[in-house]
Amino acid sequence: MLIKTQVLSQVYPKQNADEIRSSLQKSKADTNRIDLLFELGRTYLAKQIPYGDTQTLALDTAIMIFNDAISLSDSLHVNNFKYESMLMLGETYLLQGNKAEGEKRFLDVASIYQSAKDLEREARTWLRLGRKLTRQTDNYADILRCFEKSIQLYHQAGNIEREAAAKIQLADLYYVTGRLNMAEKESLEALELYQSIGYKKLYNTYYLLSVITRYKADFDKSLLYATKCVQNAKETKDTNSIDFFYGELALIYDELGQLDESIHWYRITLEKRKAIQTVPVVIFRTAGLLARQLIKKKKEREALALMFDIANEYSPQTSLEKATVDQYKAYCFDALNQFDNAEKYYLEMLKNYEKTDINEESIAIGNTDIGRFYLKYRQFEKARGYLIKALSNEGILLPSSRMDLLLLLFRTDSAMEKYSLAVNDLQQYQLLKDSIFNDKKSKQIEELQIQYETERKEKEISLLNNRNKAQEVRLQNTAMVRNFIVLGILILLGFLYYRYRLKQKSNRQLEEQQRVINQKNISLENLVKEKEWLVKEIHHRVKNNFHIVMGLLGTQTEYLKTEEAIQAIGESQHRIQAMSLIHQKLYQSDNLSAINMSEYIHELVNSLRESFTIRQSIQFKFDVDKIELDLSHCIPLGLIMNEAITNSIKYAFPDNKEKIISISFKHVSKHQLLLTIGDNGIGLPSEFNIKKLDSMGMKLMQGLSDDIDAEFSASTYNGTEIRLAFIYDPEITNGIAKIKTESTHSI
Repeated sequence: MLIKTQVLSQVYPKQNADEIRSSLQKSKADTNRIDLLFELGRTYLAKQIPYGDTQTLALDTAIMIFNDAISLSDSLHVNNFKYESMLMLGETYLLQGNKAEGEKRFLDVASIYQSAKDLEREARTWLRLGRKLTRQTDNYADILRCFEKSIQLYHQAGNIEREAAAKIQLADLYYVTGRLNMAEKESLEALELYQSIGYKKLYNTYYLLSVITRYKADFDKSLLYATKCVQNAKETKDTNSIDFFYGELALIYDELGQLDESIHWYRITLEKRKAIQTVPVVIFRTAGLLARQLIKKKKEREALALMFDIANEYSPQTSLEKATVDQYKAYCFDALNQFDNAEKYYLEMLKNYEKTDINEESIAIGNTDIGRFYLKYRQFEKARGYLIKALSNEGILLPSSRMDLLLLLFRTDSAMEKYSLAVNDLQQYQLLKDSIFNDKKSKQIEELQIQYETERKEKEISLLNNRNKAQEVRLQNTAMVRNFIVLGILILLGFLYYRYRLKQKSNRQLEEQQRVINQKNISLENLVKEKEWLVKEIHHRVKNNFHIVMGLLGTQTEYLKTEEAIQAIGESQHRIQAMSLIHQKLYQSDNLSAINMSEYIHELVNSLRESFTIRQSIQFKFDVDKIELDLSHCIPLGLIMNEAITNSIKYAFPDNKEKIISISFKHVSKHQLLLTIGDNGIGLPSEFNIKKLDSMGMKLMQGLSDDIDAEFSASTYNGTEIRLAFIYDPEITNGIAKIKTESTHSI
């Protein structure tokens, strides 16, 4: 069975390789550079020519790029980037045909996630491996194992949506390998899982079910799924792949013999694919299928004009594109009884197909067409050779196409007086025909039974209606009707009065409930205001206490004699001032849980300027986004900034050159923040090693970085640069703070 699934969308880079290389040269050694390496690697993978002759790939270069990404991820200690780099390297090896190396990268990542008990990421890795393995016969067992492992892990993790998606991949594999009953079973189970969680986007599931049932010759069911597929895509407003769904409807109506409907949907499919600029070979094939339907309607010249127009508009380039156009041109000339032109294009078709490495339904149909063509002109030897080639791939043909092929072979063998072979052809044809006929006959009998029951019930209803009318005529002649009307009016009035009293009672109850609610709301508002006042008062007192401590430390310095002790007291005062500013900002702000970091950084710098009397001698440059952080992050960051700026002021500028300290606090991504403090001073000592810290300031900054799960680094390039990268998600951070608070209370 041949792979005949929907063309999967591919993610191509947004920039070309030269643009990305230019960006790489300007980038710093951070996660942004890793993203650029990913983007550059994809440009080389994208050099695969879709539907092309040789599928050329610059894979050696891609391997080198992804190895660079792994090395940089290691140096930055960003594991997620490293694992993604390993997976992309594995994909590249698989594309190169090096299955052993490709699988090794995937299995290494899966093992890491298994050790971390990360079921979902492990499941995603297995699913990705199954999808990237080439769909060749010797790989089917491995692909099946990957999909089954992924389904099992998603089930254990309780992720029903992902479990259903993995089942769809398994169903597609069963479909490709010809196990249609298993494919339908897995697809229906996936559909049930999706529906159990209220998942709305079911169009791909319906599409696969439609294709499977069409190949099982269950066209009524296939039409139902295809119709649901189109409806669901429109309802969910996700119509990116709707051209495939329209094409499926056209194929089903063709099988059902409804040519006008089939032509209608092929035209819509062709226009849609031209509008979205899909790959040319798909446009050529769609136009060719439309041309076939037009020929069935005796519109041969319109069909031929369509094929020449589409070839002129899109100009076939690859061998597959040329073969597709030649095939349908030949079909049109054959229908017009132009032997020379038809034979020319049929032979060109086969020559171009031989240059490609595909094997799909269109080739089998092409062999059938040229066999029919030579049979028509009584060149039986040639006809039989091509029909036998088509029959060798009959497993990929629809039942109606197989019947057509067997009948052509019967006629050819009969004409060549090969009667035993002809009898065998006819027997196979009849068996297939009877099978399809019996299915259709059973459905027709069911439809006739339903139609009979419907007509019988309609007659019974009509008879009852006639009796009722006669009875109404008799009732109208009696005075009893008036009595019933009066009684009905009295009952209605009594009911309306009862409803009126009941409504009044309900309104009074609702008013009383609203009054109680309003009183409770007023009490709650007063409690909230009292709580806010108390919190502000606490922050105010904490700030005052910090100032008292600073005063005590200042007094202590008067009794100290060693410069080292006085310096230590001064550094402690700066640290306390950094924390004091945070509590000052909290009680001065309406927001009692978060600090505006831009304002805080400016105030902290001003405080240090006054403390070191450096108002004009050092220039500060700021590049700070509007960021608000809660108390758990503000205090560590304030202390780290205090240490870094103090170190720059004290040690970075021994000479009188222009002194600049730069402070940057930016969003790198939605939840990733980057704090950078740099100067243009003399830089760190050459023997400096961040892994062997002996400075209290550096140890303090490293320890505070660990408290907020940040990546801390220090480097020298035209001065000293301190970098702090961390993830900050207010919802996650608040949840963690709440858990820590509850744990403290329980202790």
